[in-house]
Amino acid sequence: MPPADPTQQTLHPLVRRLLTERAYPYLEEPEDAARLDAHDHLLFLPAHGKTHLESPDIAVVLPELVKALGGEEALGGAVAGPKTEAALRDAMSLALPAIVVMRAGAPVGAISRMRDWDEYLERLGALLKTPSATTH
Repeated sequence: MPPADPTQQTLHPLVRRLLTERAYPYLEEPEDAARLDAHDHLLFLPAHGKTHLESPDIAVVLPELVKALGGEEALGGAVAGPKTEAALRDAMSLALPAIVVMRAGAPVGAISRMRDWDEYLERLGALLKTPSATTH
């Protein structure tokens, strides 16, 4: 059975736009993070199953954050499906919605909820500079 089409699910239209217009990958299963390209990614956890007032706002700023923090040549965006979101929420004790910095298919860190632009740049920028076992 093919996976559900996320563009037909109950995602807010601004979240769906990340998939349809921006062509961000949709990570249905937690293992799907391994298929992301070599770039770091800002993975959006939009609070599936709950209408959250901050999710549309984050969906709007996410592409701008990608651009400001390195551009699409160096940084990608993605959207977590319900299973991926639940796994990361539980593993990282996150409040939703959230943005998780992913590197080589693994989370580096996260920021929950909507933030001021400068706080996003500062905190996500610091996470993106965090060394990992695969980065020397």
